[in-house]
Amino acid sequence: MSWEVWTMKSKMSFFDPTLLKKNLGRFAPAWALLSLALFLNLPLPMLRSLSSEGVPAYRLSEARRFLENGETLGYVYAFFAALLFAALVFKYLHRTRDAYMMHAFPMTRSCQFVTNAVSGLLFWLLPALFTVLCSLGVLALFGVSGCGGLAWAMLGRWLLAFLCFYGIAVFAMQLSGNTVIAVMSYGALNFMFLVVPLLCLLLAGFYFKGFDYEISGNILRLAPIVELLRDNPAELCMLWIYGGLGLALLALSWYLYRLRHVERAGDAMVYPWARIAFRLLFTLCVTLGFGWLMATIFGSFRGSQGDEFLPFALIGCVLGWFASSMMVERTVKVFKNKKVWLGFAACAAVLILAVIGLKYDLLGFQRKVPETEQIASVEIWTTGDYGEPGTDCIELTQAADLELIRDFHGRAAQSTSPESSRRDLFGSYSYDGYSDVHILYHLKDGGTLRRAYVVTDDSDYQRLGAIFARPDVAEAWYEKTIPQRPEDYSHVTIYGVTEHILGPGNEEYFGGDELECKNPAALREAILTDARAGRLPVMNFLNRDAYFSGTEIEGSSYNEIYLCFERKRANTAEDILQIPIADSAQETLKLFLP
Repeated sequence: MSWEVWTMKSKMSFFDPTLLKKNLGRFAPAWALLSLALFLNLPLPMLRSLSSEGVPAYRLSEARRFLENGETLGYVYAFFAALLFAALVFKYLHRTRDAYMMHAFPMTRSCQFVTNAVSGLLFWLLPALFTVLCSLGVLALFGVSGCGGLAWAMLGRWLLAFLCFYGIAVFAMQLSGNTVIAVMSYGALNFMFLVVPLLCLLLAGFYFKGFDYEISGNILRLAPIVELLRDNPAELCMLWIYGGLGLALLALSWYLYRLRHVERAGDAMVYPWARIAFRLLFTLCVTLGFGWLMATIFGSFRGSQGDEFLPFALIGCVLGWFASSMMVERTVKVFKNKKVWLGFAACAAVLILAVIGLKYDLLGFQRKVPETEQIASVEIWTTGDYGEPGTDCIELTQAADLELIRDFHGRAAQSTSPESSRRDLFGSYSYDGYSDVHILYHLKDGGTLRRAYVVTDDSDYQRLGAIFARPDVAEAWYEKTIPQRPEDYSHVTIYGVTEHILGPGNEEYFGGDELECKNPAALREAILTDARAGRLPVMNFLNRDAYFSGTEIEGSSYNEIYLCFERKRANTAEDILQIPIADSAQETLKLFLP
C-alpha cells in the first residue's frame, strides 16, 4: 500500500494554507518570544548607544559594531530555535495517538511535511525580518547611512545558518520516535563529525610516536556552529554550503517521512539502518571518550597513558554498546540476546586490533622516513615557551640539511626514551628541558609527511640549533617574515629592552621596557644586515642557550626582546606581528636609540 493514497479529495497536493495558519497561531508564543529576545539584544541596545552620542562618525562605528556582534548572536539563537521549531511542528510523530490522528487527515504525507517544514522556517523568518527592520528604523532615526547593506547581509547569513540547523533538526526528528533521543540526535549530528575525529587523533597520540595531531581549521568546519562562532567570520561560501546541506537534509527528511510507519512512534530509532548506525556511533563515542578521559587521569600518575587506555576503553565499549541496545530495544533485558553479545564481541575485537596495530606499528607508518632523493624540501619549526606554537618555521632544500633532518628523524622514531614521546595536545614545554620539533616533508611526488618529536639529546640541540642560527637561514627567514613596507605600520617598537642593550652613556634614555623605531623605512635592511652578519639568528628554544650564552658573540645575552609591528585596521583593531630578536643586532638596535 502506498502512503500517498488519498483518503479524501483535496485541492492542495503539496501545501495546505489551513494547516499553516493553524501552526502560526498555535505556536505564536514561541516565535513571538524569539522576536522579543532578538529585539532586546540588537535594536534596543543600538538605540540606547546611538542616542548617547551625537558624533556621526561614532554612530557609524557603533552601528557597525552592533550589527557585526548581532550576526554572531543570531547564529546562537538559530542553533537552539531550529531544534525548538522542528520539535513543535513534528512532535506528533513521537506519540502513537497523535501520529494516527494527523495521518488520518485528508492530505498526503508530502503535503503535511512541506506545510509543517515551511511553518518552522516562517517561525524564524518573521522574527529575523522584524529585527532587521527595527534595526534599519533605528539607523534611519539617527541618520546613520552606509549600514543598510550590512543589515540585509546579516539577515541573509541568519537565514542560511538557520536553514542548516533546521535541516539537521528535522532530520533528527524523522530518525527517532522519541523526543529525548531526537534532541540527543540533533546534538550528535552537529558535533559528532568534529568530536569523533578529535577522539581518534587523541587515541593515535597515545600510541603513534611522532604523530603531529594539530587541529586544523578544516576539522572545525565539520561542526557548523563551531565554525560560525570562531574568531574569524565565516566565509560566505561556507554559509552557502551549510545552507545547501540543510536543504539536502530537508529533502531526505521528506523522503523518510513518506516511508515512516506510524506504529514506530515511541521507538528510539525508526529505521533499521538508523538503529545500527546509532549503536555503532554511540558505542564509538563512549569507548573513545571514556577511555581517553580515564587513561589521562590515571595514566598521569604512571606517565604511561597508552597502557591505561585499552582496559578503560573496553569498559567504555561495554557501557556504550549495551546502553545503546537498551535504548533501541526499549528494554533493559538485552543480556540474554545472543545478537547483542555478538555485536559487542565484534566491536571489542575491532578496538583491540586497532590498539595493537597502533602500539606496535604493524603497518610501518611510525618508522617511515623518506629517502633524500624523494624529498623536494623540508620545513621545521619548534614549539615555543609554555607550549605555544612557534613562528620560527624555516624551509631547507640543501642535501646536507635534508640528510641531517632525516638522521634526527630516524633516531627519534627508533628511540625508546620515555621523554621522546612525552607529548600532549598542547605540546611540550621548553622550560621543562624538552620541546617539540615539527618536521614537514614536501615530497617530489606532491605528497607530504609530517612528524613531531621531543628533543632529548644534547647533540641534537646543537646540530638543529646551528641550522636556526646560520646566517643564510636567518636571512631567508627574516626576508619572509619582516613586512615589505614597515612604514605602513603605525608603530614599530622594541619591548623588553634593558640598560645592557642601551649601553653606557644611554642611561638617561632608559624608559623601562619599550623603545620606538626612529627610522621605520630603514628597518628591514638593518635586520637583514644583522642576519647576514650572524648577529640575528632565527629565535627558538634550540639556539637560545647556545647562542646567547656569550661564548659565540662576546657580550651577548638573551633578555626576552621582542620587535613588534602594530598596524591600525579599518575597525580600529591592531594587527600585531611580534618577533623575538637578539641584543647583539647592532644595526637594528641603532634605529631605536635616540
